[in-house]
Amino acid sequence: MKRDMSKYEKVRGSLDTGDIVLFSGTGFISRMIQTFSRSIWSHVGMVIKSVDWDMILLWESTTLSKIKDIESREQTQGVQLVPLSERVKCYANDKVAFRILEGVRRDENMREVLRKFRQDMKGREYEKSKFELLKAAYDGPFGANEEDLSSIFCSELVAEAYQRMGLLMDNEEMEGYVPSNEWTPGDFADWTNLQNDARLGNLIYV
Repeated sequence: MKRDMSKYEKVRGSLDTGDIVLFSGTGFISRMIQTFSRSIWSHVGMVIKSVDWDMILLWESTTLSKIKDIESREQTQGVQLVPLSERVKCYANDKVAFRILEGVRRDENMREVLRKFRQDMKGREYEKSKFELLKAAYDGPFGANEEDLSSIFCSELVAEAYQRMGLLMDNEEMEGYVPSNEWTPGDFADWTNLQNDARLGNLIYV
């Protein structure tokens, strides 16, 4: 069954770099993440509005490899940059939602910080240890795990990017600091207020 893309097309024109995309998958790992994090959301990525390709893209870390990465032109797992519309279509019968990043000037400095981080993450593998994913989703006394970007899962990628863009606390000595590897897709659905008066808008289902 093909996904009705009409709702997505209505939202597409308002999307910009830094916006959040949430997915609710039905696979085994997706179900485990949903169960441990007590959320319907199992995957998250970031919108990249590309001037070079004149496209709305999705930057993500995933085990899916059906779509060619826009830069490498290869189908690969891990960190990848793909046409957003194609990824949305992959979730034919599943929930997909956007949260618009508000109150932020997407100036050249922010774009350069993100560009450099994207370059650093290019080709990184998806998190090798499924246990690390579940530890991130579990917020009990044994949930904390050491930050390691050598391989990276979806919400860790987005959280680390937000930290470097100045949207999330990046200093462990600051009250309320959460390491990037402790974020889950569900956190990006629930969290609203960011640093420097930025915020994430309401969920927009497509």
